[in-house]
Amino acid sequence: MKTSILVLLLLFSGLSAAEEARVELLAVEDGDTLVVDLAGAQERIQLLGMDAPEDTPNPKLKVDMARSGLSADKLLPLGQEATEYLQALIRPGDKLLLRGDLKKRDRYGRINADVIMENGLSINVTMVAAGYARPLKPETLAKDLRIRLEQAWKQAGEQQRGLLASQPGTFQAWVRVQK
Repeated sequence: MKTSILVLLLLFSGLSAAEEARVELLAVEDGDTLVVDLAGAQERIQLLGMDAPEDTPNPKLKVDMARSGLSADKLLPLGQEATEYLQALIRPGDKLLLRGDLKKRDRYGRINADVIMENGLSINVTMVAAGYARPLKPETLAKDLRIRLEQAWKQAGEQQRGLLASQPGTFQAWVRVQK
């Protein structure tokens, strides 16, 4: 009975049930994308609800350059710092827990998920709290995750962490142009 009520509530709310999967980290692609082994398949995972600067020339970097008026020479070091921080936070072989709609993919073929480390901390929230990423505010984001990301962003700003400390002007220019 309780399960059927939950399913009905999810259907009426327009939300899908959150799924979980245990995975092994294969690589950190950049400051907001991981490559994992998910049930024997290599999958790209986008850290849900946050965005980190780009660390290599790509189409999104060009968009960021146009929006911010900053050159690749100014923006790429932001992304490289964010990627290095994430690489120090987790390493290939680490076991992680993915939470989210694991069947849905974004326009780049990635699965969007809240990624939990073995110590129970969300990588998504940790990257924002450390000042190496900023939160996104999509309406489809679970309220709990959105609140945790917003609180982490406020904390990073108050304590001037990460890119807010090392490259404040450039990082703030990049943040202001993001949607």
